[in-house]
Amino acid sequence: MPGILINGDESRKRKRLDDSGKRSNGVKPRKAPKITKSQDVASNIVELEHTVRDSADQYRNLDKLQGYVAKVNEDSEAATLAAVSLCRACCRLIANQNLVRRKSDGADEVQVLQALKKRCQTYLHSMTTWLDGADEGRQSTALTLVMRLVKEEASQEAQRADQAWRVSQGAFVTLVRALIMQSDVAGAREEFVEKYVEEHDDVRYYMFLAIKQVLSDASGLDSASYSNALDLLSRIEGVPDSEDQLEDWYGNEPESGTHALKSLSAHRRAAQEAWLGLFRSPITTEHRKKILQVTTRQILPWFSTKLEILTDFLTDSFNSGGSNALLSLQGIFHLITKNNIDYPDFYTKLYSLLDEDVLHSKHRSRFFRLLDTFLASSHLPAALIASFIKRLARLSLQAPPGAIVWIVPWTYNILRQHPSCTFMLHRTPHASHLIYSSNPSYATEGMSDPFNAAEPDPMATHAIDSSLWEIQTLTTHYHPNVATLAKILGEQFTKREYGLEDFLDYTYVSLVEGDLGKGLKKTPVVEFEIPKRIVTTDDGGLNDLGGLLGKAIDMAA
Repeated sequence: MPGILINGDESRKRKRLDDSGKRSNGVKPRKAPKITKSQDVASNIVELEHTVRDSADQYRNLDKLQGYVAKVNEDSEAATLAAVSLCRACCRLIANQNLVRRKSDGADEVQVLQALKKRCQTYLHSMTTWLDGADEGRQSTALTLVMRLVKEEASQEAQRADQAWRVSQGAFVTLVRALIMQSDVAGAREEFVEKYVEEHDDVRYYMFLAIKQVLSDASGLDSASYSNALDLLSRIEGVPDSEDQLEDWYGNEPESGTHALKSLSAHRRAAQEAWLGLFRSPITTEHRKKILQVTTRQILPWFSTKLEILTDFLTDSFNSGGSNALLSLQGIFHLITKNNIDYPDFYTKLYSLLDEDVLHSKHRSRFFRLLDTFLASSHLPAALIASFIKRLARLSLQAPPGAIVWIVPWTYNILRQHPSCTFMLHRTPHASHLIYSSNPSYATEGMSDPFNAAEPDPMATHAIDSSLWEIQTLTTHYHPNVATLAKILGEQFTKREYGLEDFLDYTYVSLVEGDLGKGLKKTPVVEFEIPKRIVTTDDGGLNDLGGLLGKAIDMAA
């Protein structure tokens, strides 16, 4: 065959020549890498973004990018890339004022403007939809992109920027509404507060205004929405104390020194209106409990005016009793001591809360802390202090060990602070106090306790005339830790005071586990030989115990 040498030797293939006419020495040319589908989609997205950026005639390509965003469940990587591209495109439109209507615009320009606004609104709605779901990465991406739009809107000239923060269709109010009205956005709310609200004073200020705006429009709001609004408000812990602290801005810094953003009173008013909007909403009992839990730290620092509304809310909770009354105590006390709010029956109401339930309540530690604060003043009457001491001593007779281990050291501390009550520890019986039997000529040793446990007024219980015999009874308590602790009141008061925080976290379980975890100092004596038979002898007959059991059975029959 032509092209092949057949001379008895091996046949040799003809070597190819490269484009320059040189031999390739048998090296095959390298193939171009294949372009994957994902790379093709990514390059298409980038190309679409460039066309929108370079030519106003290509704005329709924004719809194609939006098409990729809508298919996030099919191709999340392409959807994320398209979302970032759309964010950049919308930011450029805002920065170039392409979304601002001018007086010289004709009908065609207005039509293009409205179409662009609609496309940006569609994109914004898509991002807020991404916030609702279990995908934390998608939530974080959507939050970052929306806040990038907010930053671009807030970086315009002052008047237009302020309007962008407040307008209901703007990116910021839309975001806050989504964080309140959508269900599964807890992670986004946490990130929003941590990264933006706590770090930037203008974001916090306009967030208060947005929450009030959303709550005022009750359409579409349900119990879950109010829970979300409460969660958003209660996460804010940074409360400025002076106008000098108003210096961190997400948008442009206010130029005028009289701007609301640089006014501490304006920030407080905005916060008050947001909280009051929540108070006026149809909140549930659980909402009220959570509000009461954050009253002192997150609500009261914002209130410099309209204290009467907050006072009514707290007093209603206080008068309702139960756990709400316990949770409202600190807020009421703060208003009394810091804001001169008059509540003349405060200690009478506090005394009424001392019952069996409070010692078993899950808020017991919180109540004990507050009780120690309320009774710390040396100006309180001795009769009042004596009633609280006696009431807790009486309740300790049927209280769980975890509560008793706090009551005893607290009694020690309060007696040190109010020495006029120390004679309650040991009162020598007077002849008039002797307890008489049915025979008037015979008197038993002891005294009649003058304390009236049913009296609601702590100033009229006669506890000051009684003694703390209940504490002496605790020295024989079944739990050894309680019995040992109760003995401190029978010894000399050499210790200045006890740290009550060390006794607040005890429970019955922790006390038992503590005892079980102790090592044995001495091996207990136990029966080491197990009997083979209990009621019978080795011969098979009944032993003495078996005989007794047999007689008992016969008698019962």
